[in-house]
Amino acid sequence: MKNHLNLKNSLQNTFIQMATPFSRTIRSLQTDNYYTSLAGLLAAIVLAVLWAHWFLTAQITSYEISPDVTMTAEENLISQFPRTGMGAKKVQVIRQRIINAEFGQQALKSIHPGQAAFLRLNGKIGKQTGPLPATVINVIQPTGPKKGTVVLRAEIDAAAPNPFSENEGGEVKIEVEHVTPAALVLRASGLLTETPPLSASP
Repeated sequence: MKNHLNLKNSLQNTFIQMATPFSRTIRSLQTDNYYTSLAGLLAAIVLAVLWAHWFLTAQITSYEISPDVTMTAEENLISQFPRTGMGAKKVQVIRQRIINAEFGQQALKSIHPGQAAFLRLNGKIGKQTGPLPATVINVIQPTGPKKGTVVLRAEIDAAAPNPFSENEGGEVKIEVEHVTPAALVLRASGLLTETPPLSASP
């Protein structure tokens, strides 16, 4: 009988010794899961805030594009004096060429003088120069159901070979609007029908 009691007490002590670290392990796992869940929640909140900021404030540029480009013979050379890194002035001569681009009547509604544009010339010369900066200087409305004419002033450094001499024609892209992703979604859903004010690059 005495041996039986000793065996019972020994088993109870062993169980208690095993249960104590086991309960500590359970509490440790619960604590780790809590902190892991909290860290995941905070990361999700940060990502949601960043996405919302982008969705409401990011600017997506909308373009009107025309492949009907005609070079005119009107060209000017102007001198500029951009400052260098040391504050000194350096003379830079800019070649300006007037070009005409044809646009449909619907596109003309969003085109105004002062808007920034890019001219990409056709042929080999266009690959060499890449897109050239241009500015809308006039919009000529059509008198009938025809296309209207947009007059632009393209610019390039006069020290470079004159790309306009070959009169290859090209494609014009005019920046007509800067809109947020939120506005695009609202327009697509039909909740936003009014066109916001157009913004032109200086």
